[in-house]
Order: sequence, then C-alpha cells, then structure tokens
Amino acid sequence: MKIATAPCNWNNGDIPDFRPYTPAGQMLDEMVEAGYTATEWGPGMPDDPAVVREEMAARGLSMVGAFVRLGYRDRDAWEEADAAALAVADRVKAAGGSILVAAELGDDRRDAEAGHVDEARGLSDEQWCNFADGLAHLADLLQPKGIKVVLHNHVGTYVETAAETRRFLDESDPTKVGWCLDVGHLKYGGGDALDFLPEYGDRVAHVHLKDVDPDVLRRAKDESWSFGAALREIIFPELGEGLVDIPAIVRDLEQRGYDGWYVLEQDTTHKHPKEAAASNLRYVQSLRA
Repeated sequence: MKIATAPCNWNNGDIPDFRPYTPAGQMLDEMVEAGYTATEWGPGMPDDPAVVREEMAARGLSMVGAFVRLGYRDRDAWEEADAAALAVADRVKAAGGSILVAAELGDDRRDAEAGHVDEARGLSDEQWCNFADGLAHLADLLQPKGIKVVLHNHVGTYVETAAETRRFLDESDPTKVGWCLDVGHLKYGGGDALDFLPEYGDRVAHVHLKDVDPDVLRRAKDESWSFGAALREIIFPELGEGLVDIPAIVRDLEQRGYDGWYVLEQDTTHKHPKEAAASNLRYVQSLRA
C-alpha cells in the first residue's frame, strides 16, 4: 500500500479560521513524526514548488498531487478552468507530483446543501456533457506533462450524491479521466463505496480515506448544515470510528490489484493534527496485519 497524508489535516482551506495555520516547516516535520513519507500539496505550503521540493526532500517526503476545483460545466468558463488547472499541475509537477485531483467547482448554494441536496437542481444534460468533455480536454492538455487527472466526488459540488457520482463515471472517458474515490464524501453525500466498486472499481485511480460520524451526519441532514458547519462539528472522525467500512473497501481494492495512493484525510479534528494523522496511519497499517 502507498499511503500519504495531506496538509488539510493541519490547515483546512474550506474553513481557514478553524484553527491557526501550522507553519509549513512545522507541518512537514509533523508529517514525518506521524510516520508519513508522502503528502499531497495543500494549504500552508509555500507557493514556490522548488522550495516545497527542497523542504520535502530534506525530510524524506515525496509529493503525490494536488487538489483543484474546476468549472468545466459551462463552456464559456473553460479558459478560466484551464488556467487554474494548468497552474496547479505545473506546480505539482515541479514539486515532484503526478496527480491532479480535480473537483467540480460547486457554488455557495451547493455548499449550503451539502449532504442534503435537491438533485432536481443539479447539472443540466448540457452541463454534464460540458463537464465530461472538459475533463477529457484537460487530460489531453496534461498527458504530455505526465500528470494524471482524477475526479474527486465532493460534497458541496455537483458531483456529490450517489446518482451524480454514477453519472460522472458513466459519462466521462475512462481512458483519460480516473476516479479519486473519496469514501467519506461519498458516504456524506448518501452513497457507499462498496456499492460502487463491483461496477466501477477499475475506474479508481486515487483514494481519499475518511470516516463519517453518524451522529454528526444525522444532525447535519436534520438541521440542514452547510459543509463548513459540518466540518466544524468534526463530521470526519478518526478512521475506524464512523460509518464507513474502511477495512472492506481496502480489502476490495487490494484484491482487484489497486496500486495507487491511499491519502489519509480528516479535514478537521479537535485533537492535535499530528496525533490524529498518526492514529489514522496506525489504523490503516493495522489492516495489513
């Protein structure tokens, strides 16, 4: 298993006021102290990829990839989406990574409806076509750079629910666009990874492992919380403490020969980030015992 961490465990870009940002050097030190040798790019890291690569190399860390939200659902926004994607992809490449973790752009309304969306107000057929075509177009732009595009199902976007995730998988080009299976976001959005893997397991090119607190999820739905509100209440607990059957998901992926990364994300925690990150690593390592 290739296991990585992510800066969002320390510095969350969705709710940056949740806790004071951990300085980059301290964050990288704590990743190593927690037992990791790889990470995605994220909040709090320097903008200069040469500096990031040097700082990571000094600690024995390698770069995996980076996350970006992209607005390909509307054709007149493709130029802006291309610019955003290429900027992140070039930075990741220069820092030693090879994966662009793309999410649909979403909007304020979708963020407010996270976990309790009105699917009738989802993307139109034209927007779905635009989005699928846009991701394939982006994959063609990035292929010469050695960067793989994977789409992250993500609450607060228009690829959140089980039905929306299936539509992405059915409409996107499997030869160009992989799936970043975020097991926690899928559960939060009303789906379950184990229902998807029999049909779509071969699309998984990257994995974000998260768990979901059942009590927080229930309150988030009943009280119509936004994504940010749910993050503040720690909707993603330490791995093994929630609803997601992580052992079964990992077992399925391993049996089908998955050889990509498992990125252990939690987004928010009331614990010290290093402590939570170390706990999550121990949990996943125990699955191999």
